[in-house]
Amino acid sequence: MKIPAGFTLGVATHTGRVRTHNEDDYLIGALAEASPPLLFVAVADGMGGVAGGADASRLALRALASAVLDGEATAVPAERCRSGCAAAAQRIAEQAELAPILRGMGTTLTGVVVQGTAAQVVHVGDSRLYHWRRGVLTQVTTDHAVREPDNRLLRCVGGGSRTCVPDLHELVLRPGDRLLLCSDGVWSVLPPPQLEGALVANGAPQAAAEALVAAALGLGGPDNATAVVVDVGTAAAGTVACALPVGERPERRRDWPPALIRRAPWWPWALLVAALLLAAALLVHDGWRFGFGW
Repeated sequence: MKIPAGFTLGVATHTGRVRTHNEDDYLIGALAEASPPLLFVAVADGMGGVAGGADASRLALRALASAVLDGEATAVPAERCRSGCAAAAQRIAEQAELAPILRGMGTTLTGVVVQGTAAQVVHVGDSRLYHWRRGVLTQVTTDHAVREPDNRLLRCVGGGSRTCVPDLHELVLRPGDRLLLCSDGVWSVLPPPQLEGALVANGAPQAAAEALVAAALGLGGPDNATAVVVDVGTAAAGTVACALPVGERPERRRDWPPALIRRAPWWPWALLVAALLLAAALLVHDGWRFGFGW
């Protein structure tokens, strides 16, 4: 895809070593014709354990992106983000009404809209946005969650509600800054020093994103893990090509620990053997009862 010149992106996502499905999602979009050009990046983490979590994260991202990337809209980025979150909550509620199993599905939603040096942050839930500048890493967003004792979200998009109240605030960027958007499968697993080390010690954004997710997997990978890294350079006219990864990274899966849940289970074979033995025993018993005597 094409993104405004002056930015470099990296993305990595992984199901993790325990979960069976990846309910995380991310979306990157741009308006090259805007003045100045607009870059939009967001991540969403569908509510784990709730049917439709992946659907909720995808619906929320697309609704927010539709509002932010509406080239004919005259509203400022903050109002676009607010209306996008409202649309996301409405769409998730409508989808949940279609099937009882989807009731209660919801998602976090954290994004940033960058135009020139101004960045509009939109945030709901406990995915995070970090800002790194000259050796200092700052958590920009505030978690809407209680981690102990039950790791409960206090605010999300969906979750049975048709409304959504996002946090909105602005951030001033400078060339050399680095942004990290990530799900809690990254930040809640990595100690802060290790998170910062993986973010800044691996060169290009793609290498940093992969290092962050790989580190989370190396510490057990208990949840879906997603990281999007954005480098801010000197503003320039035009666009540059950005090759986004297809599927989970890296392509050489042996570079990351295998998912524990994906090891072939033994119990189906045990059940099959037990069923065959039981069938054979019943056949022999019935044969003797009816005098077939083999």
